Amino acid sequence: MIQQLSQHDLDHVYTTAVHTIQSQMNFKDAVTDLENVARAGHGKSALFLAELYIQGFRVERDSYKAQYWQKMATMVA
Repeated sequence: MIQQLSQHDLDHVYTTAVHTIQSQMNFKDAVTDLENVARAGHGKSALFLAELYIQGFRVERDSYKAQYWQKMATMVA
């Protein structure tokens, strides 16, 4: 389960997901991975998700989701 991963492992999932999104490959799964590691306490993932939803980059623009992920980022920072 993702909550049991080390910080290093969370960083790896984050880096892989960001690369996937930026290279335009299977970004739906990458967003799901980012959400999972953000919920596990990875602040960079939460901030990245907030930015995705603010800009509507590879996801539908959604201010509520953006605010949610911004709040999650501040809770783990």
